[in-house]
Amino acid sequence: MLLDPKPKSKADDLFGREQELEALKRSLTINPITLITGMRRIGKSSLMKVALSEIEYVSVQIDVRRVYSDSSGSIGKMDLAAALEKQLTKRSVAKKLRGLLEKVKGISVMGNSISFDWRKATFSDILDKIDSSGEPFVLAIDEAQYFRYYGNRGGKSIQNLIAWSYDNLENIRFLLTGSEIGFLYDFLGFNDYDNPLHGRYMNEIRLRPFTKEEALRFLDSALRESGMNVLRKELEAAQDLLDGIVGHLIQYGLHRTGKDHDEALKEALRTAKLTLRRELAELKKRSPRYLLALQFIALGATKFSSVLKAFQASGDSVSKSRVSDALTVLQKMGWIEKKGSEYSLVDIVFERIFREE
Repeated sequence: MLLDPKPKSKADDLFGREQELEALKRSLTINPITLITGMRRIGKSSLMKVALSEIEYVSVQIDVRRVYSDSSGSIGKMDLAAALEKQLTKRSVAKKLRGLLEKVKGISVMGNSISFDWRKATFSDILDKIDSSGEPFVLAIDEAQYFRYYGNRGGKSIQNLIAWSYDNLENIRFLLTGSEIGFLYDFLGFNDYDNPLHGRYMNEIRLRPFTKEEALRFLDSALRESGMNVLRKELEAAQDLLDGIVGHLIQYGLHRTGKDHDEALKEALRTAKLTLRRELAELKKRSPRYLLALQFIALGATKFSSVLKAFQASGDSVSKSRVSDALTVLQKMGWIEKKGSEYSLVDIVFERIFREE
């Protein structure tokens, strides 16, 4: 179902990403590390899930953002171990890996039951034994940039684990997704010579918003699938307001199946506002200046000098370096982008909401 707001798991429900899907499946065949990047609500998790459902290899998925949230913002070994254990003991996975896992120190297999003693079992031993099968195994990590909160060294031990696997385990594949692209690059050592992962090849598949025509085809196909034939001018109005961001388009489509065009647009925007407020509340916890910087940019302060002046006009005598740091963080988090000397919000819908409120 194209209008399902949850991440897709079937190729028939993954609209307009045929090339990316084939590229991802090819990459998982040959590359030790594959990245899926893109802004929020663009379909990264859907692409990952569909690809994993179509390949023949055994795979497990871990949502590091969920682990981060459940661990109150500081991920320890047992937090990650619990998430991995939950995946490895799923019936479909355990059935295929039971014979390998029972060879790992600290893992006991009795019939259909698998138990872990994490005082003895290590992540590297588990990967080593799985690799010995001679078949590819995919460890899919959703929102991998949250690994920077692992341990007390910014995730260094995870970086070392991935680097060791890259160098020594022929059949282990890491599939990493990230919406905070800059922080994901930082974690993976793109520009850090001291990072254990620096210099290792990683194939990146970048998801971008739908073009206007792609967005119109998506809405038309999704609504027809739901038994509706909507006027093109209404679809164009929805696309003009919601851009090519599939998450926003789905909200319009869901509401359009039960409401008229104007009401559906209002509901889609209302949902976007609720999402924005929730995400801004989390952002404000990091620094109130991040929120202010977004507001200033959305309202037209698109250059560094104008953002600085906007802070000063608001009564905040912040230094140039602090403003620069704030803008850098917002870029790394995927909130804003910089083209030439000008900044803009990545999500056009959110930018419109800022302007209206």
